[in-house]
Amino acid sequence: MCGIVGKVGSKESISVELDYLKHRGPDSDGQESLDIFGKHVLLGHTRLSILDLSPAGQQPMQSHDKRWWLTYNGEIYNHKELRKQLTTRFRGNSDTETLMELISAQGIEDTLPQLNGMFAFAALDTREGKLYLVRDPFGIKPLYYSKNPTGFAFSSEVGGLRNNNRNTDELDKDALQLFLTLRYTPSPQTLWSGIHRLQPGHQLCLDIKTGETETLRYIKPVKGRFVGTIDDATEAYHTQLKAAIQRQLISDVPVGILLSGGIDSALIAAMAKGCGTELPCFTVGFGGGQPECEINEANETAQALGLPFYSIETSPDQLWNALPLIVQSVEEPLGTTSVMPMWYLVNRARENVTVVLAGQGSDEPWGGYRRYQAEMVRRLFPFHSLWKLATKTANLIGNTPEIIERGLRTLSTIDLGERILEACALFSEKERYLLTGNNSDGNALQIINYWLNWLSGCTCQPTERMMRLDSRMNLADDLLLYGDKISMSAALEARVPMLDIELVGFIETLPLDFRIALRKTKIVHKKMAERYLPYSIVHREKKGFQVPFGPWSRGIWKDRIEKILFDNNAPHLTLLSREETKILWEQHLRGKPDRSRQLFALLMLAIWWKQQ
Repeated sequence: MCGIVGKVGSKESISVELDYLKHRGPDSDGQESLDIFGKHVLLGHTRLSILDLSPAGQQPMQSHDKRWWLTYNGEIYNHKELRKQLTTRFRGNSDTETLMELISAQGIEDTLPQLNGMFAFAALDTREGKLYLVRDPFGIKPLYYSKNPTGFAFSSEVGGLRNNNRNTDELDKDALQLFLTLRYTPSPQTLWSGIHRLQPGHQLCLDIKTGETETLRYIKPVKGRFVGTIDDATEAYHTQLKAAIQRQLISDVPVGILLSGGIDSALIAAMAKGCGTELPCFTVGFGGGQPECEINEANETAQALGLPFYSIETSPDQLWNALPLIVQSVEEPLGTTSVMPMWYLVNRARENVTVVLAGQGSDEPWGGYRRYQAEMVRRLFPFHSLWKLATKTANLIGNTPEIIERGLRTLSTIDLGERILEACALFSEKERYLLTGNNSDGNALQIINYWLNWLSGCTCQPTERMMRLDSRMNLADDLLLYGDKISMSAALEARVPMLDIELVGFIETLPLDFRIALRKTKIVHKKMAERYLPYSIVHREKKGFQVPFGPWSRGIWKDRIEKILFDNNAPHLTLLSREETKILWEQHLRGKPDRSRQLFALLMLAIWWKQQ
């Protein structure tokens, strides 16, 4: 796990950018300066040593045949198997060298489908004068780039591009509408004008001679179907998940697990122990009887498995005081409250380990979210007119709980892309207009349809399409984005076995009714988990790693939030309506309806905007 940075066409040093990325790779750094077809190319790298701690893993790395250079961030879990294809005499044991020599021997196009891992890298072909940027299929690792008349630049983080992009301080108004629609900004857009995030499963090729770029999607959707009974599927899933966990336990430094009170991290911990590795468990909570606190449940799981357990309690004051640092580290506003406890969790884990496994990434392929249940209801009761009438009635009555209002809008919408948008919407079209004077979704529907078109040749039901799309959109650019940024702020590598590429490829072949049914989720996943965990742990009510934002925002945080949202000098109020924001705030204070999702997103946006 590392930081990568580079420039093409500029002779300015990248030392400032490397210093910015030092938290991602505190063990060492390196840079390489090259002249390619008359253009100056700089490649940089900061290293967090995980596999092969020796100097043989240093980057940027040159291929044995001298043609290629690589700067790479991530882990290739199947790199030992891939090495067997190569006849190169290797200098060390790093996955970086395996990737480098595989590209040298087989080229980018033939290499990418073979990789099982999380990665973002830049590979420079000195002979053809082409620079390739690549992001892994689920976007576990972020990669940003910018292009201007003087050159091209890329970086693991936005801060590594600030000196290259003249428009860094200019907000992209379309991206603002996108954020207000989805609570995050999906790739390739960001809130900064001129800065882009490479989409998951995509590669960008820069022709150094001409300066032209081409972006291609290299991943292909799974089209096959599993044939067998549900017991057969459970057995096959057991084999696949065990192999994924074994792959992701490989490390030359200590490994732990981020343990919640839920099934996913508990199952990983249990299966890791079955593989002979007892992982120390780390949990964060709020104490004080807060229903969102998972410390007791996580402790019960750790005791049941006989694993060492470490917990940290955070107070409202601690979380509030850390919020500016959290926003600064994530670099982009995100409307999910779990960014706050994650900050303390990773810092506590880093005291003991350098790598952690996390349970993230299970809800999308296994259908763990409520919005999938709404789609199942629509499948069983496809009465469009009835749902439309129910939506109008709810609007007339007013004060409908936000989750019900959103669900009704989803059920009453015919087009799948529009249903997905409504199911995820932070603000409705009307609310966006009231906030900004613009009802645009910022191209959200266009991006959704881009991924739906990718699935056009698949025989997937609408619920499956929604699940697959979520695995490549909001998972990548919301949940995994903050997971990467916050963990790397503490120089901690976070791995997500549930998103092992071979594993998800298998899950997506399963019939939908092996995964989800009305009022049932993660069916085969839970059935298999019962082999390892007590029934009470497998079937616990899902808490979702949340913060009690509602009561705290009406109590201990009330004055602090008002000061940020309604400060006369607040830059966000140049584009967002103070009056409409005030209406949302007053509704929230009354709890009619609860506006926690919207107000937390606006709070994050306001803090981020002030930091620019």
